[in-house]
Parts: sequence; structure tokens; C-alpha cells
Amino acid sequence: MTSIINWNELRKAMISEGRRRRGRENPADHWDKRAEEFNRSTKERNERTDWQVASMRLDPDYTVLDVGAGTGRLSVPMAKIVKHVTSIDQSGGMLSYLEVNMAEGGLSNYQCIQKRWEDVELGVDIELHDVVIASHSLGMFDLQEAVAKMNAAAKRRVYIFTSAGKWFFDDLEEELWERVYDRPPRRGGGFRSDYMLLYNILHDMGIYANVEIRDAEHVQRYGSLDEAVERWKTMREIPEENEPLLKDYLAKNLTEDGDGLIFRRRTKGAMIWWTKSESS
Repeated sequence: MTSIINWNELRKAMISEGRRRRGRENPADHWDKRAEEFNRSTKERNERTDWQVASMRLDPDYTVLDVGAGTGRLSVPMAKIVKHVTSIDQSGGMLSYLEVNMAEGGLSNYQCIQKRWEDVELGVDIELHDVVIASHSLGMFDLQEAVAKMNAAAKRRVYIFTSAGKWFFDDLEEELWERVYDRPPRRGGGFRSDYMLLYNILHDMGIYANVEIRDAEHVQRYGSLDEAVERWKTMREIPEENEPLLKDYLAKNLTEDGDGLIFRRRTKGAMIWWTKSESS
């Protein structure tokens, strides 16, 4: 039966507006500028990282492909368990921090490939891996094509971690978005990254995936309000002239914690996974 809604085309329409607003900026450059702050912030997500790694039931003989690996939040702990990890990211800045984090862990059983996932050629750039994962890294324009390549690259299982409902930039930050950028929150809200959109795309592809929803708490720590302002400006491209608005927003939403401040949000995350025998 033909699907009434083409979920992949719907998602393309949802993300097109944001891409027009960003103009011609190279996505790799975008993440290069944020690599230092991203590396710092992801090191604070130990509970979520531990859950994700444990949930994948990795075997010491496995090879794992991490798509959109960033600074290695998952690649590094996985390399401590499995035979080999291949980390792919379009940002050289991100991968440079990943290599530092691997070295700090005394790890050498990994390979970094700086490429967009859309440009990776199976059998040329990479071989098949036992497990393929992607954690909050599905920014590709054609999601169906990207996921089909992940499925083709996996010998055993695929794991995708994404949001369930609104994610970080769609809840408390709606107020900030409206004030700083003088426009309503992005069209489509959290549904653009919600697990149901991806699940529907997979279903139309004949992949009947498993889903697990889990509560998660995201905590960011800062030594002072000024530190928080500087770090948020970097990650969210907030212009200098709007710094007072940002400072006012953070002053209202940060809470004291010992000698510093924290920004705390509760979210729901989804793990979507399937075995190759279930994908056909």
C-alpha cells in the first residue's frame, strides 16, 4: 500500500527554511568554530553516554562505525570495548578533539574519516562494520538516503539516538529565540528531529525498528554568568548586540550549585535500532 504521506519529503520541507537562513556557510566550518565548546559540554553527559553504550550490547570482537562522531563522546568509550571504531565527521575541528580524547584514554584502535556522510562511498572509504550508530547527528537533507547507507554499511545492527518530543533548542530556548532573533521558533518545532518522523521513514523503507524511550537530564555547568554568556554566544551564534538579552535570559534560568551555576533541562531521548535480519 502506498503511503499517504511521504515522510522523507515532509522532513526536507521542514529543514529547508533553516538552511536558507544559514545561507552558504559550510557546515564543517560551522562545527569547527564550535568544536572546543562542544567538546567541553559533551564531557558533562556521562549518564546518557553510559546508558547509550550499555544499551548497544557491544561485543569485544565487533567493529563499530560512528556516523557524525563529533568529539568522540561515544567513539571513545566504545573503543574501550570493541575491536575497532571508525569515526566519521565532516568537521576537522571536531575530529581533532576526538583524537586528543582517544589519546588521553590510551586508545589506538580507531580511524577518523573527515567527510560528510553523504559523500562516503561504501567499499571505497569504508568497509562494512558489525554495528553502525548515529547519535543526534542526522542533519542530512535526504534522511532516507542517509539511513539506507547506514543500513547497507552494517553487518549486524544499526542504532540511532534521537529526540522524543522537543529537544534542547525547542523548549526553554523558544523565549530566547524570539527575543534574540526577533522571529518565532523554527517551523516544525521539535517534530523535525522527533523519533516518530524517522520511524515513519524507516517503516516506509520496510525497516520495522525497535524503539526505546528514556528520560534524560541535561546539565551544563558554568563558573559564572559571564562564562555562561560567552559559551552560549559561541554555540548559538548570538550577535554581540544581543548579548544583554542573552545575559538576562541566562540570569533567569541558571541556578546556583556549589561554587558555580548550572543550566538544567529534562528531555526524552529515543533509541531506534534494528538487526539486519529485521530490515528486509
